[in-house]
Amino acid sequence: MWLQAEGFESVYALRGGLLAWEQAGYPTVPFRMEQNLVALDTTNVLPSAGTPSAPTAVQATAHTHTFLPGLVGSYAVQQGAPTRKQLTVLFVDIADSTVTVVNQPPEEVLTVVQQFMEVVTDVALAHCGDVKDYEGDGALLYFESVTEATQAALAIRNQLAQTQAKKSHSLQARFSLNIGDVTIGVIGTALRRSVALIGPSINLASRLLKQIPPGGIIATAAVIRHLQQETPELAQQFTIWNDKLELKGFTNERVVAYHIPEDVQRNA
Repeated sequence: MWLQAEGFESVYALRGGLLAWEQAGYPTVPFRMEQNLVALDTTNVLPSAGTPSAPTAVQATAHTHTFLPGLVGSYAVQQGAPTRKQLTVLFVDIADSTVTVVNQPPEEVLTVVQQFMEVVTDVALAHCGDVKDYEGDGALLYFESVTEATQAALAIRNQLAQTQAKKSHSLQARFSLNIGDVTIGVIGTALRRSVALIGPSINLASRLLKQIPPGGIIATAAVIRHLQQETPELAQQFTIWNDKLELKGFTNERVVAYHIPEDVQRNA
């Protein structure tokens, strides 16, 4: 259990969560996310002998978005209610991960996944994006710019290729891009909040991901149209993958999908 307030560098940590906190005799103060957060002055907390003294409560302004994922968290806090915004989503996962899991000890699998997620996260942030969720061996990223999302996909693929060239095992990823209106809202309680992204564009991108071979980047026609307006040279890297793609859950709808082949490594 830990609390930290803006302007305070120290963090008070206690194993065992709330129950251990109460058993140690420390005070608890109920609060709502809209109110001030109670930070703790831990100067006299660590005991030298006997019962530790209670930490001193210090009032500090709470910023709700610090409990929520980056960009979408700020949207949700600013609006105070579900809001709709056009976002580009990028799904990325480790291709053929089942083989990796079966043939490696769990500890090694976790190390591989962690290294993969480090690349994915660092590249997303470098391209003004953010991570919505880590899901098993994949991640959902989101961006305000379709150009930056596409550049991020290329950069992740390039960096993974460079990293794997130095190692004995091979690791490839698949990518899917889509753009559309997304409803953003806060879910959970005051003690544990997260942000939900809801919209057919996300569901479509998720379905597209499994359609592309390892190393491929697949995108919808909507992505290509935006790229043709913003960065035509980037749009030109895509070629038609399937002009009548049928996806589960999208009945009576044929998706036009484009892709960038694995051998196209140039980052726009």
